[in-house]
Amino acid sequence: MRFVFLLIALLSISFAIAQEKPSYISFKQDKDQTIVYAHNTLGCPTHLKILNTTTKEVYTSDIKAYEKKPVLTLAEKDTLSILKNYKFSIKYGTSYFIKKYDTLYNYALPFLKGKRYKIIQGNNTNFTHKGLSRYAIDFRMNIGQTICAMRDGVVVGLKKNSNKGGRSKKFKNDGNYILLYHEDGLYTQYVHLKKDGVLVKKGDSVKKHQPIGYSGNTGYSTEPHLHFGVYKITKKGFASIPYILDSIPSRKYVKGKYALNN
Repeated sequence: MRFVFLLIALLSISFAIAQEKPSYISFKQDKDQTIVYAHNTLGCPTHLKILNTTTKEVYTSDIKAYEKKPVLTLAEKDTLSILKNYKFSIKYGTSYFIKKYDTLYNYALPFLKGKRYKIIQGNNTNFTHKGLSRYAIDFRMNIGQTICAMRDGVVVGLKKNSNKGGRSKKFKNDGNYILLYHEDGLYTQYVHLKKDGVLVKKGDSVKKHQPIGYSGNTGYSTEPHLHFGVYKITKKGFASIPYILDSIPSRKYVKGKYALNN
C-alpha cells in the first residue's frame, strides 16, 4: 500500500511537470507539426534557449516583444510530450552577445546628493567580489537609505518581498534587488535592498540619479550595505566589468575609503 501511494505521488508530480508551460512561449498546431512561438516580457533584448533533453541538442533564437516569427517547428503534435522532452528558458541579452559598449560612460554614485558612505569591499577582493562579480563595489549603508539609478535605463528585473539574510551562502537567493538595462546593452544591479524597499516596477523607464529603492540587509550579507556593479552578458551569464564611477575608475574604490556625492 505504501508503494502504491508513492507511485501515485510520483505520477502526479510527473504529470504536473508536463503541464507546466512557460508564459513566454505558445504552441500552434499545423498538420502533423507543432510550431513554437515566443514573446519577450523582460523589456530588454533576450534570447530563447531550447534544450532537447533526449538528444541534448540546443536551439537558440533571439526574440522580440510578441514575436510573430516561429522559433522552432517540431514534428510532434502532443504538447504534453513536448513539455516533457524540451526545456525552455529565456535569457537576458542577445544570443550573439554584445562585445562593444560605452567604456567611457561616467556612472553616477548610487545614492543621494550630499550623502557620504564608506566602502567595505572593492574590486577583486577575495570574499564575494571575485569571478563573475569581481568588479562589484559595496557601500556600508544603514537600512532604509535611498538608492538611486546610476544611469538612464529600464527596469528589467527585481525582487522585493524577502526579509531573509545572513552570513551563510544559503541566503544567496534571498537578496532583494533591482536590475536596470541600458541603451548600449549593459546592465546595472543594486542588491540587498530592504523588504518592500523597491520603488519601481518592471518596464519602468528611470533617469540617472532617480531614487529607485532603499538599502537593506537581505540575502548573503554580513551587514547592512549596498552591493552594486555594471554587468555585461556572457555565455556564462552576467559578468561584472570595470567602469567609471563619478569620474573615478571603479578599481580606485577600495575598502576603508569614503565616497561623497557632492
